[in-house]
Amino acid sequence: MEPSIRRLYWDACAFLGLLNAEAEKHADCRAVWMEAEKGETQIITSFFSFAEVFKAKCEGKAKPLDDDGEDKVAAFLAAEHILSVTLDRRTGELARRLMRRHPECKKPSDAVHLATAILMNVDEMHTYDGSDLLKLSKLVAKQDGEMLTICTPYVAEPELFAGEEDGRG
Repeated sequence: MEPSIRRLYWDACAFLGLLNAEAEKHADCRAVWMEAEKGETQIITSFFSFAEVFKAKCEGKAKPLDDDGEDKVAAFLAAEHILSVTLDRRTGELARRLMRRHPECKKPSDAVHLATAILMNVDEMHTYDGSDLLKLSKLVAKQDGEMLTICTPYVAEPELFAGEEDGRG
């Protein structure tokens, strides 16, 4: 039996961790990116990420990327293994409802990412947003009714360990 492709949602922090080679994020993000380049993983993101990935750090005060950085971002987001999803009315309305139901989801941008992950029925949502999104792991249902795992990026276990509880989420 051929293994299925892992479908992951990345918010802007995962892209920024990779692009900016942030010490605490880069290795894991790079490993997932390489899985995607090999066709083992598909990275899904909202087109909203295209607007968010513009600065040198994910959180706090950060300077916008220079022109070379802009070109690098454009090339990353155009990669074949990234599926970019339109921010439409359905997603926006779900994002609003999520903010009302889950006080942990404080920012509209986080709610848009969460709503997109839910509607796309991803296997997992990858983020570094510990103040908001990581707290919601397995507390929100995806479109298919399964609970959404929200975690930091990591490399998938080999097929040998498939089906075992991995302790994530």
